[in-house]
Amino acid sequence: MGEDWSRWLDTAPDSAADETGGDRKARVVRLPGGARTRVAGEPRPILVVGGCGGAGTTTTTLGLAGELGLGGAATIAVDATPAGGDLALRGADEHLHPISMQQWLYGRGDDEPAPLKECMSRATSGIGLLWRDAAPLRRRASYLTVARAVDQAGYTGVYDGGSPIASRQLRPLLDDADVALVLTIPARVDAANRLRVTLEWLDDEYGDSSEPMGGGIVGDTTIVVSHQQRGADSRVADHLREHLSGWVRDIVEVPYDPHLARGELVRHIALADETRQTYERLLAGMAS
Repeated sequence: MGEDWSRWLDTAPDSAADETGGDRKARVVRLPGGARTRVAGEPRPILVVGGCGGAGTTTTTLGLAGELGLGGAATIAVDATPAGGDLALRGADEHLHPISMQQWLYGRGDDEPAPLKECMSRATSGIGLLWRDAAPLRRRASYLTVARAVDQAGYTGVYDGGSPIASRQLRPLLDDADVALVLTIPARVDAANRLRVTLEWLDDEYGDSSEPMGGGIVGDTTIVVSHQQRGADSRVADHLREHLSGWVRDIVEVPYDPHLARGELVRHIALADETRQTYERLLAGMAS
């Protein structure tokens, strides 16, 4: 962890062939997002992705969605993992609905989703949840289709993307510049080292050498360091702040929380005050 990380974000082309565009593949252009005009103060949709396995994407998704819901925003947490995770099993402490995301999306036929409010699971924080089954999305649908339908229903989506970030199903959400990106890692040295590869991939796929420091998708990324063991060792987060400040939007530590550490049903109101305040700070940073 002793390298100067400030050198690896497109400071120069790799070769003369890159300058002419001969060998380097074309960059992805992030599209202006939003199926409708977002009013002032309305929260952005959020994609939470892990820099490695076990990074706390599900608990971070539930925490951010829960704070939005308690703040009065119509919010839904959506499972955006490749084959379905445990988002609803962990977060639906009021009602677990038997209808999956795919069943909702094709509920009325003719590519028209069913009423979202009638199909979502619910948490006591006021949020809805959509779990996905293992079946692939059909009829050329993608998670951008899901995001547009959620938006049209009047909800802010918080998407649990799991890992890795290069998963095919996440590309439509990464393409959408309206979606805020949260990248989570556990507070471990090996996870911090692997984060470099993830950010390099983001910059290679979506960055541009003409962008200023802190620009593009990397500059819009918030890094979350999740403490999953007791103790307040901030050396990993401090190292990231030393080398990534100015490149990414923010670096935030989520403290160890005994309620989350149990791995059971998450009740937002049972989280420690410090944990909830951290989620509030994350949301405020993404809104600025």
